[in-house]
Amino acid sequence: MTKKVLFSAKQQRDVIRDVITILEDSNEIDLVYHDPLQDYYNLKEIGALFKGVDYVIVKVANENSIDLLHYAKLHQFRTLHDIDTVLLCKNKVALDQAIRKVLECSPDLASKFQMPDSWLQNINPRETFKEWAAPKLPIVLKSHYQHDKYMRFNFLVRKLEDIDTFCSMYNHFLYYDLYVQKFIDCDGWDRKVYVIGDQVYGVIRENPIYKFIRENSKSIDTKELETERFEISKAIEQLAQALAKELGLKIFGFDLITPTKKDVFYLLDINDFPGFSGVDEAQEMLVSFFKQELSP
Repeated sequence: MTKKVLFSAKQQRDVIRDVITILEDSNEIDLVYHDPLQDYYNLKEIGALFKGVDYVIVKVANENSIDLLHYAKLHQFRTLHDIDTVLLCKNKVALDQAIRKVLECSPDLASKFQMPDSWLQNINPRETFKEWAAPKLPIVLKSHYQHDKYMRFNFLVRKLEDIDTFCSMYNHFLYYDLYVQKFIDCDGWDRKVYVIGDQVYGVIRENPIYKFIRENSKSIDTKELETERFEISKAIEQLAQALAKELGLKIFGFDLITPTKKDVFYLLDINDFPGFSGVDEAQEMLVSFFKQELSP
């Protein structure tokens, strides 16, 4: 029996565009595509978008995406990730707390994986923030919320003058809370772990902050960083399973780094629906997973 799927996502990335194309061509799925950056609606008539839908897939781009998930929960539609899971992943502070709880509840995982020291702070008044930051440098300033690209940043602070630079570059964020992480001196590589159902993949790339420092660049386009696969260890697979279970995630990615002076991984971030860059078979795996989700 044909299943009706509402898929809301930007199509800029090749993986998502290819997945949508495959699903549109499938005889098993009646796909309704929604572009969160262009497709808006009369709130009184939003039910028409969901009419007859069996399953909702949302790759969050902005608040439009979040609004769809609120509606799906209110009217009990099946979703890839529910609104509570997505809102948790959207909020870096709440996500930080959730990850720490996962590690605290598993001594075996906690012996192999750690979180950097982190804080919730406001940069005003600036001099007070500098006094607080001085003994903690280097640190990384991150936006409290992570889904909207226009509201997202990662800014390395190595010296106090960098805080003035941040305030000049991001003056419209000066009255928002910041998520602050201790910068971890690592081997210079990011290990990006991608999870699709029970499948776990690893991709390694140069750490963009180290590339930024080495090249003295104004910014780094992470899409231009070369990647290659790395073998997933049993410990990383166990971590992926624990995060999926405790956070309610089915498709997600997380970032690991290896510090220079510790024999552990540091877990930096989680993305509830990553772009799967560097995983050549991601399109086929995602389509297969969605079809499995829709089967009786």
